[in-house]
Amino acid sequence: MSLVVSLRVPDGIVVCADSLSTARTNVQMVLEDLQIKCPECGSSIEKDRLKLPVVPIPFSASSFTQKLVPLFERYSIASFGLGIIYGRSAMYHLRLLEMEHQENIPKLEELTDKLVSYFESHLESQFPGYKEKAPEDWFPIGFHLNGYEDQHPRTYEIFVGKKSIIRKHELIGCTIGGDMTVVQKLWEIGKKDSGLQFKYGLLSLQDAVDLGTYLIETTSSFQRFANVVPTVGGAVDVALVTPFDGFRWIREKSLSTMVQRREER
Repeated sequence: MSLVVSLRVPDGIVVCADSLSTARTNVQMVLEDLQIKCPECGSSIEKDRLKLPVVPIPFSASSFTQKLVPLFERYSIASFGLGIIYGRSAMYHLRLLEMEHQENIPKLEELTDKLVSYFESHLESQFPGYKEKAPEDWFPIGFHLNGYEDQHPRTYEIFVGKKSIIRKHELIGCTIGGDMTVVQKLWEIGKKDSGLQFKYGLLSLQDAVDLGTYLIETTSSFQRFANVVPTVGGAVDVALVTPFDGFRWIREKSLSTMVQRREER
């Protein structure tokens, strides 16, 4: 599922993402040498094998999934939802999209349309006819696209699915995506008592880094003790976007650091 956090504070945009990916496997149990007794006549029916309905079982697939990446060295994008699209990771697709538009870098709003178009086409390849067959609220892929337009911070929430949605956030504040249950409970405390609300307008960059990390790690820790399959976990990647320096890593996984350095050579 994932959890990504985009914090727009006075000095920049801080983006955080977890690294856990989950998947599902289908399990079908088979009963053998079964005797079924009729409740009316009392006679027994013997059956050698009886297949029970297939049950999807979720499990944690990896703690090292890359969900947060730079785009064109000036934007950040973080993904949640479906991690593998048509046989390739979300990060791989984003790199392909970046290469496709490297010579003519689109503006943020234009880029949102290109993202939706790109991933809708790949969803069609993986799920043919989904536009007609999928339920109305089917949004298997989500993104946070962060950057600056005319010195103003922007977070675009992008939900790709049957009827894709794009939402723009341009005020100081926090936007989350993925498994939002725990964070929303924390927000509810502030709704009941304004003195307990997060003061985004007063946060320094370091405060924003710590808060974003806290929200993800708190969700992960809660799931550790709850009776649920974890959907958030692994290392927390953190990036900073400013109108002066574009995208800069604050904290990232060691392997992604090595890969990006090789690409820059």
